[in-house]
Amino acid sequence: MGPQPSAFLPRFTAARAISISARPHNPTPCPSPAAAAPASSPHAFHAHLASVAPHLPSLLAALSRARAARLPLPPATRALAATALLRHGRLPDALAHFRLLPESDPTSPLPAPLCNSLLAALASSAGSLAHARNVLDRMLAGAVELDTVGFGVFVKALGREDDGLAGVLRLVDVVGRQGSRINRSVVAAMVIDGMCREGRIEGAWRALEELRLRGWKPDFMAYRIVAEKFRVAGRVEEEGLILKQKRKLGVAPRKAEYRECVLELVSNRLVTEAKEMAEAVVLGDFPIDDDVLNVLVGSVSDIDVDSAAMFCKFMMGKGRFPSIEVLVNLCENLCRSKKGDEMWEVFRVLLEKGYCKNARDYNLVVSFLGKAGKVREAYDVLKEVKRKRLEPDISSYNALMEALCRNDLLRPAKKLWDEMFTSGCSPNLHTYNILITKLTEMGESEEVQQLFDHMFQKGVAPDYATYTSLITMLCQENKYEQALEIFKRSLTQDAKVASSVLNMFILALCKKGINDVLAAAQIVFYISLNNLYDIIFCR
Repeated sequence: MGPQPSAFLPRFTAARAISISARPHNPTPCPSPAAAAPASSPHAFHAHLASVAPHLPSLLAALSRARAARLPLPPATRALAATALLRHGRLPDALAHFRLLPESDPTSPLPAPLCNSLLAALASSAGSLAHARNVLDRMLAGAVELDTVGFGVFVKALGREDDGLAGVLRLVDVVGRQGSRINRSVVAAMVIDGMCREGRIEGAWRALEELRLRGWKPDFMAYRIVAEKFRVAGRVEEEGLILKQKRKLGVAPRKAEYRECVLELVSNRLVTEAKEMAEAVVLGDFPIDDDVLNVLVGSVSDIDVDSAAMFCKFMMGKGRFPSIEVLVNLCENLCRSKKGDEMWEVFRVLLEKGYCKNARDYNLVVSFLGKAGKVREAYDVLKEVKRKRLEPDISSYNALMEALCRNDLLRPAKKLWDEMFTSGCSPNLHTYNILITKLTEMGESEEVQQLFDHMFQKGVAPDYATYTSLITMLCQENKYEQALEIFKRSLTQDAKVASSVLNMFILALCKKGINDVLAAAQIVFYISLNNLYDIIFCR
């Protein structure tokens, strides 16, 4: 039986787009901040604030105007403002509004979702643990129900402090007596993981027993975290003792509980916390659902691309594949981080496991390998495409050709050009510009001119970049008449393109210190004959 639908996945996609599919195709237009004037009554303003809450500029404008008008905000509106600001990552502003909520008002109790989200956000933010403690104190005083994420993130942060275990144990005693929706085994694992990440492995071992005695029974995952840290430290005897305790005292982790916790952490923008919890699951080889891994790869790649790649490889090791949107997002971040080797490792596993079923899949691989500079690997994949009698896309050739030119491999780039035509794939504007730009850098003016003429023969219209490369090169070689002829072509083709090219042409001449009156006169005369007004104003 498949996993139950998560209540948090819709919240996640609303809170943070991690892939193309998660972004709305027709987003609601953002209200104008100018339209964010406060309504005449607190009730009307509350409705107005709810309508602009998804759009930060309008939200801030509405709150600013309400403050300027000294409009009294009831507790429900304060809570709405704090919640909206927190979702936009405006933690200090959210805290400021939260502090203005009444301490004890039976008619307007503190909203539990806001309190728990704010508690977790403050606890995970550097230097904000004291503020988080103040929020927790208000929650305890007001009998606000704690949840796993709010309390778990707080006690995890507290346990990482010097002598933090004592504070954790005091809190679990207090919270344990009240009863709550907290998953105690998950919280125990979070505390243990936090302490181990700070190198407090003896304290973490002690915490296993202390939490168990208080009814916060650690599961196998918590014991495994501590045992692994002792193994890494070379303390094999202690590792063995902890593993014995795991078998005797631990409980099996429940996949559904960790699933919900990870997804809620991501939906609350606590991606680092979600990553650390998921690492404990994955490195311990505990079960985790595909949709959770997809969410993790997509969201974590923005902050820690190595961990995202690790989650992706774990998924592939189980015979499952990431979604296309998640894979694209991961590869884009690997490219930005200049981690071509890690990207190739991901693609190598995908290829071995038969991920690529059609030309589109292979084109994705070749394109990203080319962008990452993995020329040999990209070329090998391209040959595999041809062996399977599939048709490579022009984007694959462009990515590979760009990588070859970037690495000054001009001869292989020319060879690839010939192979492209042999395969029946026609170049586009980007293909021509890649080669023309590189040949211009190399001073190969004859070949540049040949490519330029070839474009017209194939019906590919040059753009500003094409004309710029060619005219700049000709001016550098003092071939002003040829440069003028190229400019004439741009004028014939498109007045808008010509107007931009003209500016560049004049700058190129100025840089060369042109004193040849005849050359300058020819340019001005030609421009005047072809209506200078039309060129400049692109009419």
